[in-house]
Amino acid sequence: MKSTVADPETSVMCARIEAVDGTILRLAAYPHAITMSNGDIYRADLGYQPTSYAASTSFSPDVIDLQGIFDAAGISRTQLTSGIFDNAKAYVFKTSFSAPVVDEEPIGKFLFGKTRLQDDRYVIEKMHLIDALNESVGRTYGPKCPWTLFDETIDGDTLPVQRSRCTGPRAAPDGPALADFLVSGTVTSVTSSKVWADSGRAEAVGYFDYGSVLWLTGNNAGLRSQEIKTHTAGGTITQYMAAYSAIQVGDTYNMVPGCNGVRSGDCLTKYSNVVNYGGFADLVTSTAYSKHGNNGQ
Repeated sequence: MKSTVADPETSVMCARIEAVDGTILRLAAYPHAITMSNGDIYRADLGYQPTSYAASTSFSPDVIDLQGIFDAAGISRTQLTSGIFDNAKAYVFKTSFSAPVVDEEPIGKFLFGKTRLQDDRYVIEKMHLIDALNESVGRTYGPKCPWTLFDETIDGDTLPVQRSRCTGPRAAPDGPALADFLVSGTVTSVTSSKVWADSGRAEAVGYFDYGSVLWLTGNNAGLRSQEIKTHTAGGTITQYMAAYSAIQVGDTYNMVPGCNGVRSGDCLTKYSNVVNYGGFADLVTSTAYSKHGNNGQ
């Protein structure tokens, strides 16, 4: 049973959305804004609405869709399409509009999931954290290393231990540290929205393959980092995805190299980190062990 239940006659549903960059949106399904007992204001702008909510005693995940018009409730097209709300958390609760209290009757904690854009409207699916109980557990074995390089991202996110074993034990890390490989620079030429160059880069061709770039100034400053596809001669960087806004000469960035996940490749030659290699380079493939009469050759 819940320890606290909002007055059913004056109850109102509210949501607090917290993005990974610290942006917080406070929404209320009510005709006007509500001021909580702690002073927080939960907006009730026109142009958005939550769907109805249903829950059961099973482990099936609860889902709420947030539908709205861009710029209503503080959610813009730029924010949604540039990744600011990727992995944002939403705390949904009920309270009384006559005496509102934050998180008075918790409904659930959700993660922002699939987003659909329809002209000037958006629909965001919010999945309950209980959905984690429906996910597969355990490792999938393959020839490439499954660990994520470093134990943090260039965006400042600390990775869960099951993904960051590239660094070794958390208590005594013996692998590469992001700070040792982080570089900064300035764009000197631009070819397209995903191809640009820094002629001052002196690293060998391919050094930044599979890496990440985070823009510090320019039109993309403040957005999430983007993955690098290739690093070629002249400090030319090709991203997997086009930058959200135009890249311009003079834009500054932070950048880290990546890893190809091959034991005899980057793991050995770039990071000298074979001790923490998590793949199975000598794993026999099904096409080999399913053959007959040739000793698997």
